[in-house]
Amino acid sequence: MPDIKNEDLLFLHHQIEKAETEQSKLENLLNEKSIELKKNRTSKFTFKLICSFLIITISALIIYSSYWTKKGIQYKTENKDLSRFKSEVHNLKEQLSRIEKDQIDLNDIKDLYLYRNLINRDTVYSVQVQSFTDQKISLFSEKYANARFYNDTSYYKMSLGIFETLTEAQEFRKILLRSGIIDKNIFVISYKDNKRLRIEEPF
Repeated sequence: MPDIKNEDLLFLHHQIEKAETEQSKLENLLNEKSIELKKNRTSKFTFKLICSFLIITISALIIYSSYWTKKGIQYKTENKDLSRFKSEVHNLKEQLSRIEKDQIDLNDIKDLYLYRNLINRDTVYSVQVQSFTDQKISLFSEKYANARFYNDTSYYKMSLGIFETLTEAQEFRKILLRSGIIDKNIFVISYKDNKRLRIEEPF
């Protein structure tokens, strides 16, 4: 097993400190977004009610205008009003669509926050698929949130999936084996508080 040089050890410590700093920033951002989500829920709900009321009112006005248009009373004027009402309805629908999209984005942030809390608090399971000695591997990556990199020796170990139960992780291991892409020498690993616990039973 190769010795770890002082330069390599310092580089590794630097990468770990950088990962911890990035994780702290992410958690602070998630806390801020969670507070913002709570503050905006009431106002967004009220706004949705107002928009729904306006849509119903405008729809009623459109029906009323259409009825009198058929009667031939002030056809040109009411036709312009009808177009204006339709435009207003369209604009209100677009606003509601944007609000719903913002709500989905905030929910995604909240789900990510809960996902991080699960990893930090509870015992979770992952499937180790590879080990290597490349010291340039990143120890923290927001892009690959469902992959873990761990090293307790001179080897870096990569695992896929974050599962709440051992059964789910074992089933995922079977799927990887059936695919034929992954080597048979893969394991189910348990983690708690971001620390590796042990190799679990494969079945």
